[in-house]
Amino acid sequence: MEGDISKSILITGYASGLGKELALQYIANGCSLLLLDVQSDNAFQEALRARASMQQKIQFLQVDICEPTTLKQQIDFAVRKFGVLDLCVHCAGILISKPFTHISHSEFEQILQVNIMGTRNIVSAVIPHLTTRGQIGLIASMAGLTGVFGYSAYSASKFAVVGMAKSLQLELRQLGIDVSLICPPSVDTPMVEKEALKIHPATKALKDMAGTLKTEEAVAQIIAGLAKRKALVIPGTRAKFIYYSERFLPSALIRAIGQKLVGKHA
Repeated sequence: MEGDISKSILITGYASGLGKELALQYIANGCSLLLLDVQSDNAFQEALRARASMQQKIQFLQVDICEPTTLKQQIDFAVRKFGVLDLCVHCAGILISKPFTHISHSEFEQILQVNIMGTRNIVSAVIPHLTTRGQIGLIASMAGLTGVFGYSAYSASKFAVVGMAKSLQLELRQLGIDVSLICPPSVDTPMVEKEALKIHPATKALKDMAGTLKTEEAVAQIIAGLAKRKALVIPGTRAKFIYYSERFLPSALIRAIGQKLVGKHA
């Protein structure tokens, strides 16, 4: 039902950032979790188990989302023990923040492989295991709704996730599955903190327009949006303002503002 918290959830990228905080908040909400990441975090796994009740199931998978055959096999095997899923929240992704003339072919390709094909692989693997009225939440980014200096690769990948999600909203609805597109602004995750060490001033200026959210705040808004089965979830007031400005203000004005900021810092 709309407004309910899903009870059986797969989260990708659980070892850090949004995925980790989603796992913590969903555990606190009494949910059972199937958690997937390319790396393992034993200390966090034990901390989650300590917070779970006897009724909550927790299971961990260590697998690369860019290996579709292995990914599908591991999810198929895990779900036999775990049980069918109500919700999959796909958080796993990577960010390389460099202007186009500085990013290498291999770096560009890596971002597209992880963020686009990884998303495709997860969706394909989980569809057979979702319950009737199941749901998929895809983490894109505000960078998937508007261009950002230094994000030619990252924005390209997230624009692709936005397009994929919008198509899936039409296609999977026929199977009884809702798809929620999640586009947060900058969130104080380890990935963003690492980016901040070498971020281009023009990139920072554009990102600052949408603001930076605390991880706990962003995740609370994401969970609320998923519970309402929203088609689009944008955490943060400033990020929402940017989104609606892009939609309703003249494109020439938006472009001029962006170019002025970039010119000042580039």
